[in-house]
Amino acid sequence: MTESRHNHEEGLSSFGDETYHALEWDRVLDTLALGAQSAPGAIRCRALTLEDTLEGAAARLTETSEMLVLRSSTDPFPSMRIPDLDDVLVRASKGGALDALELRDIAGFLRVAEDVARYGLRHQAEAPSVAAITADLPAPRNLSELRADIEWVVDADGTIKDSASPELRRLTQQVHDLKQAMRRRLESILQSHRYEDVLQERYFAQREGRYVVPIKTEKRGVIPGIVHDISASGATVFLEPRELVELNNGIKVGELAVEREVRRILQELSIQVGAQAETLREAQAVLVRLDVIQAKAALAVPLHAGPVHLNDCGRIRLRNARHPLLALSRPDEVVANDVVLDDETQVMVISGANTGGKTVTLKLVGLFALMVRAGLLVPCEAGSEMALFPSIYADIGDAQDLAKDLSSFSSHVMCMIRLLDAVSARSAVSRPEVGRWLVLLDEPMTSTDPAEGAALAQALLARLADLRVKAIVTTHYTELKVLAQASQGFVNASVEFDVTRLAPTYRLIIGIPGGSSAIEIAGRLGLDESLLEAARDRLKTDELALEQLLSDVQSKQRRVTEDLLRAESVRREAEAAAREALEITARVRDSEAADRRHAKKRISEELQRARAAIQGVIDELKTQRTVEKAKAAKAKLASVETDVSHMAPPQGGPPVESLGVGDQVEVKALGVRGVLLEAAATKARVRIRVGSAEMSVPVGDLLGLARQSGTASSTERPQGSAVRSGWNRGGLAEPEVVVDVRGRAADDALDQVVAQLDSAALGGAPYLRIIHGHGTGKLRAVLRDYLKASPYVSGFRPGDRSEGGDGVTIVELTR
Repeated sequence: MTESRHNHEEGLSSFGDETYHALEWDRVLDTLALGAQSAPGAIRCRALTLEDTLEGAAARLTETSEMLVLRSSTDPFPSMRIPDLDDVLVRASKGGALDALELRDIAGFLRVAEDVARYGLRHQAEAPSVAAITADLPAPRNLSELRADIEWVVDADGTIKDSASPELRRLTQQVHDLKQAMRRRLESILQSHRYEDVLQERYFAQREGRYVVPIKTEKRGVIPGIVHDISASGATVFLEPRELVELNNGIKVGELAVEREVRRILQELSIQVGAQAETLREAQAVLVRLDVIQAKAALAVPLHAGPVHLNDCGRIRLRNARHPLLALSRPDEVVANDVVLDDETQVMVISGANTGGKTVTLKLVGLFALMVRAGLLVPCEAGSEMALFPSIYADIGDAQDLAKDLSSFSSHVMCMIRLLDAVSARSAVSRPEVGRWLVLLDEPMTSTDPAEGAALAQALLARLADLRVKAIVTTHYTELKVLAQASQGFVNASVEFDVTRLAPTYRLIIGIPGGSSAIEIAGRLGLDESLLEAARDRLKTDELALEQLLSDVQSKQRRVTEDLLRAESVRREAEAAAREALEITARVRDSEAADRRHAKKRISEELQRARAAIQGVIDELKTQRTVEKAKAAKAKLASVETDVSHMAPPQGGPPVESLGVGDQVEVKALGVRGVLLEAAATKARVRIRVGSAEMSVPVGDLLGLARQSGTASSTERPQGSAVRSGWNRGGLAEPEVVVDVRGRAADDALDQVVAQLDSAALGGAPYLRIIHGHGTGKLRAVLRDYLKASPYVSGFRPGDRSEGGDGVTIVELTR
């Protein structure tokens, strides 16, 4: 842990190891190292650097949080299984030759580096901090050439490929051919009659790289050759017959040539590696850093840990915090607690029963303080807040030092002296700073006379408060409980003890001191009842009353807490019920909307059929234009309107009776919108315009939408449109239909006039005014020729001067 110790503040380095040991920090780091995927990563995990600044710690936490998100994504972070290249790169940079396995490891390392570099580019948006680290890797193109050269030579199993060079291929083939020739010669020897009596067995072997045959010891003089080995029993000699010597020599020479070529190839690759040794070291440093970050993210998973908000003013607000080591070893048993030291509180005094969890709370806060500095996510609820403490001191457990002939009390006092000297030295050069020091003391000033120990402890805590040190201490001293209750900047806390079960609950209660419950615990452990009664008799009345009072207060506090939990549960259930009600309401609204859409679709289908029927009537009228046919068509259209009117869904809007000419309405049965052409106040049926067509609709089938919206004024009426006006004839004003066809081609104008004649006749209008203009007179002549033969027309005349003169034709319709 040398790397992490350099950044500890003045005075603290002298007992830094003691603090780490007291908090069991090494156990946390060992667990972290198990999540590393590389040996260098595991080493770095065990020597984790601690940040001293708020910005640095926040950056480390952000990296871990981003890696945790990437870890659970559909594109997880690449594997970080990389070798330790330190020794290899040192040797290569000095010109040493690397073997095939070492080169294979370098190729694998380069492939991981390329994968990680590309991964960082893909995930810049969702993990900018991690991507910024991957950006420090050499660009993939700078690594791929060296990797390709190595992989061209070295196979995945670490062997040299025959194709590594043309010369190696030639030499390898040559040796292969010689060995094939040797095998054929050996097969011939084993089958020959000459060797039949001298062979121990019919097989061949290799000794010292040369091919031999097993000869009976007593027959070795029969076959001339060289003996290379003798069996353990001495009954067999392994003989290289003279006739094989030259062939064996050829194989040996060929294999030596192959070895020389392999060494040459490996040396060339080693030179390439050495040339890029510094780049590879930098890449390894980046990958090891990323491996440590992914190990931090891996540790957060079983801890169910998350990031906390950091501050540099000493404020601690932990919600449902769990001791990390207990959360890993006993996740189902660990009790979560809230721990709060606000801006006004400097010292928390925790009292209560032995084995109740006081020391666990001390270690929890201490480990959290170290973890956030190391970039480790902590096991507590979201919304928690943790202070950054550059200096942490913990005095937990027995500090007896036999080597220095110090008692437990003396050893603790020596530690306090060093602590106060370090804090005082800082205060001497600058104003005491809140939030720089966290001091954790487990039962300070014990192992001595209780009265003197309590007095010393009171003085110590008062001094720490004056020096603006954040401190959490455990105690059984009643005097410290009284100090915390009466002094500003202090707060009492206690670990709960269930007197009904005579067992601790491990819950921390802030604001209330706790009794030691030593007599009750002794009884639970089996101490004789008579001894317990004797102890109670010897206990001072006021002390016994205080213990009873604290026990009663804790009992009441437990009941209040349980009531609050039940109330919170009821509140959550009520909120859930309210959410469910809202969801049901939304589903009902959606269902109603779906029903309306379905009804509208059904109505639309009916409308299409009605329109088809209307079109049929119109087509029939076009072929047979008679008044009788028109009346029959009018009756049929009324029947169609009646068929679909009952399907109109009820909707809101202004009353139709209150609307006038130009106001918007909707035909409920058809689901189409139109504009009123006459007031509906006293009528059973009214005329409306839908698009360029007019309809006569029962008032009860209309839905009011808006007033004076979207209607054209009389002075800005679109060309070719048809509207109602009045015609004074013989002093009587009656409604008429006006159609404006000025500027249109004769055929288009005639089609529009015919359509308006049909519509006017069906609607029972008495007159039609056609505005065709003067022009050349051709359009007027075409229209008037048609009017002469129309069955709808009883007569027509040019307009008088006030009506537009000869540019207008007034048509009287047949009734």
